[in-house]
Amino acid sequence: MAKLILNLAMVGGDPVLALLIVLSVISVAFIVEKIFLMRKIEEDLFNYSPSDLRSTLNKRLGFFATVGSNAPFIGLFGTVLGIMKAFHDLAISSDFGVRVVMNGIAEALSSTALGLFVAVPCVIAYNYFVRKARDLNYIYEEHLDAQSKP
Repeated sequence: MAKLILNLAMVGGDPVLALLIVLSVISVAFIVEKIFLMRKIEEDLFNYSPSDLRSTLNKRLGFFATVGSNAPFIGLFGTVLGIMKAFHDLAISSDFGVRVVMNGIAEALSSTALGLFVAVPCVIAYNYFVRKARDLNYIYEEHLDAQSKP
């Protein structure tokens, strides 16, 4: 099992970086989509049924929450793999010194930075869209209450 993990570590953090870049691109696309969707909902708010409104307002929120909470851990995983690779490279290198391992560690730490770079906008988007959904739902319910009263 340890050999398998070491072989995985020899790949380094590149697959993790690629995954984080893909998540970043998808996140930006979903944020832009959600902004336009919220504008459309605001324009046609009272044309939705309660269940359609709720499902439309909640669209993509799970993605933002999941990526926002897990991207730092994905980045940390890439950092661990990169550091393992850096120390392995130090062990097999004929040169012995700090320079051998520093480049690998610097590359490894970029995974953590990218993980945070992906997570922070997702958390901000999640919080913004949850608040916006709550506000629109409140306006919708107030409108329904006003219409049901004689």
